[in-house]
Amino acid sequence: MIITDEAKVVLEEMLKENGQDSLQATLQQGCCGSSLYFTLTNKKAGDQPVIVNGINVLMEGEAVLKTNTVTLKINDEGKLFVEDTAQASGCC
Repeated sequence: MIITDEAKVVLEEMLKENGQDSLQATLQQGCCGSSLYFTLTNKKAGDQPVIVNGINVLMEGEAVLKTNTVTLKINDEGKLFVEDTAQASGCC
């Protein structure tokens, strides 16, 4: 996973506003297979986050593999955008 410097600023702001300290990546089953789903959360005792560009990221199992091709960046409107180079286009 890559978090661009611009996305880091937005994520840090969102985490602070919501009283959270981590980004959590989980898998969600959809019509085209499993996809990454991101939420803001607080790490718990025993959690071992991966630090990506200064952001705590919690993920386990298959989610770790799915994040290998993901970049969190900012789009032209200044909003967070998830780019996945492995995601098939025109799936559904």
